[in-house]
Amino acid sequence: ESSAKYGGNNAVGGVAERRKKLENKQGKLEQEVSMLESKNVVEQAQLEEVLAEEAAIRMEADKVRTKKEEIEMARGITVEDLTKGLLNYRFTGLHFAKGEKGTLKFKFTKLDREDQSRSFTFTLSMDENSDYELSDLNPHLDQRETNPVLNGLNTDGKNGFNSFVVGMRKLFKE
Repeated sequence: ESSAKYGGNNAVGGVAERRKKLENKQGKLEQEVSMLESKNVVEQAQLEEVLAEEAAIRMEADKVRTKKEEIEMARGITVEDLTKGLLNYRFTGLHFAKGEKGTLKFKFTKLDREDQSRSFTFTLSMDENSDYELSDLNPHLDQRETNPVLNGLNTDGKNGFNSFVVGMRKLFKE
């Protein structure tokens, strides 16, 4: 009687079959969820690695940017101070010009009593450690003579610039 009430064995079989299909589908979905969760864990770990690498790169970039700004500020102050201070030396025959790659070219005249227009020149630049260095000295000066003058500039920075220029002028005049 009860099987007739619900459509007989056919109805029970149909429900059981649907239940089995749904259970299979649910098992497959649970497997897929498990696989996706595993994949998510792996990708989350990779993301954390990338974020850590990005943070390290950003920190390094910030350090480089800060160092660059310090160097630019030091150069900017130096060039500004040079402009003011060296204009005072014009009457002594001192001329200077901005060279390539941040160098500063110096030219002294009025040092040779025989030939007031004779040029005495050198170039000042900064190395990768932000220390000043000399090049293109004409006439050539012995490095043993120029090193103390240059070391004074590297020690005192912009405050030692006037002493440096006076010192170089004296070396050429001798």
